Amino acid sequence: MRTAAFAGLLACALTAGSFAGPAFAADSEGAWLKLKTPVSTDHFIQDGSVWRCKADVCTATKVRALPVGRACRKLAGQLGELTAFNYRGEPLEDAAIADCNTAAKPKS
Repeated sequence: MRTAAFAGLLACALTAGSFAGPAFAADSEGAWLKLKTPVSTDHFIQDGSVWRCKADVCTATKVRALPVGRACRKLAGQLGELTAFNYRGEPLEDAAIADCNTAAKPKS
């Protein structure tokens, strides 16, 4: 009896884990940012990733594995000043975002 109950609990745990996996993967592969001023486009492509925007927030479900500071500078250069940034599950603190905005080179 105990073996059957344990097997049932194990099957439930494994099934629940398979549903939780993709959500975790999306957090570790995606990104989001908040802009100081809203963008005029609803989407754009940066380094092969499709970013979807609504007002002053843009998100991407999957982005390239770049250092977070480099990714921030590239996006700030393309979109303008960022106020928040999270890249592949790694958030930037306010001081790092300020450095990112200062170092960003506008796209010509």
